[in-house]
Amino acid sequence: MRSQTILSRHRLPHPYRWALAALWIAPACIFFVALLLNHGLSPALFDPRFLLPAVVMSLPALYIWREGVDVLPDGIIARVHLPHRYHPYAALGAWYLDTRPNRRVLTVWDVHNRKVLECRPGHLTDLPLLLRALKDNVCCRNWPL
Repeated sequence: MRSQTILSRHRLPHPYRWALAALWIAPACIFFVALLLNHGLSPALFDPRFLLPAVVMSLPALYIWREGVDVLPDGIIARVHLPHRYHPYAALGAWYLDTRPNRRVLTVWDVHNRKVLECRPGHLTDLPLLLRALKDNVCCRNWPL
């Protein structure tokens, strides 16, 4: 799986991804700049009571940046929940894009009818490319039994 070439990546569109990541990192940056302006370059910048919250506050930004779906020649990697999961096409049993205006959800099930991926199409870039990969490689394209 690791040696396979990633054919396409589907993430949150760039303006939203940048904005959400910046939103999560902004408080730590504001604290850092305020501490720097108030005390200059001091040992307080390296205090664990400052660094630990700053690192913890940046974790959601990292998650938002990496969240999405990667399409490989032999399967997909769902980067929606931790840990990221590789699903070979042979293990995927069905997929369905609910296009009702109040729903709009892409759902993928495995051969045992367990959900392996559920996401909103508006949260992914280049959705037609992802749907084409699912259509070409997953035989059943309707609701599971």
